Amino acid sequence: MATLSVRDARREDCKEVRRLIQELADFEKMPDGPRIDEKDLERDSFDVKPPLFYCYVVDDPNDSSKLIGYAIYFYAYGALTGRKMYLEDIYVTETFRGKGVGHMLFQKVVQKGVEMKCVDMDFVVLDWNPAQDFYKARGARDITEEGSWHLYHLGNDCLKTLTGKSK
Repeated sequence: MATLSVRDARREDCKEVRRLIQELADFEKMPDGPRIDEKDLERDSFDVKPPLFYCYVVDDPNDSSKLIGYAIYFYAYGALTGRKMYLEDIYVTETFRGKGVGHMLFQKVVQKGVEMKCVDMDFVVLDWNPAQDFYKARGARDITEEGSWHLYHLGNDCLKTLTGKSK
C-alpha cells in the first residue's frame, strides 16, 4: 500500500468530499442527508474570502481519483477565551478505519489550530458513536457530562420566522 498523507483539499476534490459527507450522513443514520452539493462546497471554501470552512483530505492509495477521508473545520471566537477552532466533521471510509487515517486527519487539524493560536477546539459526537473513545483517548472532555452546557440549534425555518421572512 502506498504511503497515506493528509493534504489541503482542492476545488476538484469537492465532488469526492460531498460523496464522503453522504457516507457520513448514512453512517450517522441521518435520512435527510446533507442539504449541500459540491457547488456549495466549492463556493464556501474557494470562492469567498476568508473561506467559511477549511478541509483536509486523504487520497485513496489504490485509486487517485477517490478520497478515503476528510476533516472539515473552521475558526470561531469565544468571548471568554478568544480564538478557537470548531471541528465540523472527520470521516474515514470503513475500509480504512483502524489504519491511523483518522488520527492523521485529527492531528493535522490540531496542528493547524496551534499554528493559528487557537485556545481550544470544540466538536460534537452522537451519543452512540464509537468515535467518542477516539476523541477521549486524545484528551477530549465531554463537557455535556462534566458541565452545565447544552447545545441548542435554530433551524432554517426558525431563523426565517424570527426575522419575519418565513416564506
